[in-house]
Amino acid sequence: MAPPITLNGRQLLVQIGDGADPEVFTHDCLINTERGIAFASETNRETIPDCADPEAPGWSVMNKSGLSATISGAGRLHTPSVETWFNWFNSDDTKNVRVLLNGVALANGGGYWAGAFKLTAFEATGPETGRAAVSVTIESDGEVTWVDAAA
Repeated sequence: MAPPITLNGRQLLVQIGDGADPEVFTHDCLINTERGIAFASETNRETIPDCADPEAPGWSVMNKSGLSATISGAGRLHTPSVETWFNWFNSDDTKNVRVLLNGVALANGGGYWAGAFKLTAFEATGPETGRAAVSVTIESDGEVTWVDAAA
């Protein structure tokens, strides 16, 4: 039996581009406990009639009409990052973002997803006797691609 090659959750890094040329991508400490990327498709369904037996139910077919990706992140509120993230939320700015499988070699499937994204949700919460937390939602604004790790 061969065990699966896995990834520690800390190695899944959300990296935000700085917009410079060449662009530099860094992982912000604001996302420090939970992170993920989810892919979804929009679909259209229609029923195709049975011409040989018009009384029979037709089979439903589905076409994909759109694709999107959503990055989620959460953690303990890293106060030096709040202004940057809040300014991004308050703007219509699109930023280049990567979700990196950090430290994973090409031979083991390493690489990252990359695309333009908008910050669509920013939430800071905290209990009276505990540490403040933050959660963010970042949604794709166009195509998201997979880029293999360097060989």
